[in-house]
Amino acid sequence: MVYPDGYSCAVDEDRVGMVLMHLGRDVDARLRKQLSATGLTPRHGFALSHLCENGPTSQQSLLEVLEVDPSVLVAILNDLEKAGLAERKRDPEDRRRHIVVMSEKGRVAVNGMRAAVDTIEREMLADLTPSDTARLHELLLKVRPPGGPSPCAGD
Repeated sequence: MVYPDGYSCAVDEDRVGMVLMHLGRDVDARLRKQLSATGLTPRHGFALSHLCENGPTSQQSLLEVLEVDPSVLVAILNDLEKAGLAERKRDPEDRRRHIVVMSEKGRVAVNGMRAAVDTIEREMLADLTPSDTARLHELLLKVRPPGGPSPCAGD
């Protein structure tokens, strides 16, 4: 089998984890390509999606959700602010804390990102029936690292 990422190895076809890895690489590459046209990365998109779903969020909470080094979060937020997609404001209740707020332009960017993900999913799942797709989704939500929650448990 030749995977979407161009890699080919018959042994990998028998390993669910390896198939998921190759498909994940392909989805990541496609998403990065689509987002790069807007100057965003998946991390920017994830931060914006979190803000869209949860509203204004403390910088510390974003740090925990994104699971990145504080310096990486600062770079992400600098990029989002520079693009006019989000803004950091002082928390009126604790001036030491920053609250991150998404702008209307950020909401438009999230909608564009979601449209890109929809396109990628349609292409990758084209050979599945709607029932197959629903079942795959159900099963994937059960997959988790040993001893940990599903990566999407908080979504």
